[in-house]
Amino acid sequence: MNALALGLSRQMRIVSALTIREVRLRNSKHAFTQLFDLLEALFFIVGHWIIFTYLGRHLIIGDSLLLFIATGIFPILFFRAISVKAASALEASKAVTSIPFVEALDYSIARSFVEFLSFTVAFVAFFAMIGVLDLSRFAVPYNPFPIVQFLAMLTLFSFGIGLINSFLTYLFPLWKFCFGIFSRIQIFFSGVFFIPEYMPPQAREILAYNPIMHFVALFRTAFFSTYPTHLMSMNYMLGWTFAVLMLGLALERALRNHRAH
Repeated sequence: MNALALGLSRQMRIVSALTIREVRLRNSKHAFTQLFDLLEALFFIVGHWIIFTYLGRHLIIGDSLLLFIATGIFPILFFRAISVKAASALEASKAVTSIPFVEALDYSIARSFVEFLSFTVAFVAFFAMIGVLDLSRFAVPYNPFPIVQFLAMLTLFSFGIGLINSFLTYLFPLWKFCFGIFSRIQIFFSGVFFIPEYMPPQAREILAYNPIMHFVALFRTAFFSTYPTHLMSMNYMLGWTFAVLMLGLALERALRNHRAH
């Protein structure tokens, strides 16, 4: 037990130091560089809101089209940001793996943690702004528990996908480009601009296989008490999260051993 506690304490210190290093590197040239990256995500949401408002899109649920779009796009951006940072960290870890006890996986965890904190703080402020400006009375979650479940599962899911992508990119360099396209078109197949339960039966059956759609639904249940959840499955999300994370860790270890030889 003492050895386990010592090991965990050492790993926490390593990840903490790498986290601080990552924040400093991102803002080394220009202060608040990371803030501009997050503002880009927020402008992405506002841009879609303006487009759909101009097209006369009717409300599906709630009292604000902006909030409905934001609660759908946020999970997609969150998934994409963490998975991309986790994958790129393994490629860019040569500068830190020369330090004793530091592995590429530690750097990947640190990068993902920085992205997690950045997105969480930015979107808490965004939803708070919607509430302060009285744009929606649903801006404050009526049930925070689904958000905790959402953040925990989607973070681990995205991290696992990032590790898998790092392995696939090592084997097939073009995979990085393919995943970039795939992560962008997810916005059209994850129930961001519509509610899957209101789609035709054939479309519902196909969309239900997409785990990101379930994460979007889980996040929205924290804001809309009447949001339909007939297709949402906690067991499906947990199964995907566990499977992806275990596979990602196994592939990261295989890739580490391959590079060592």
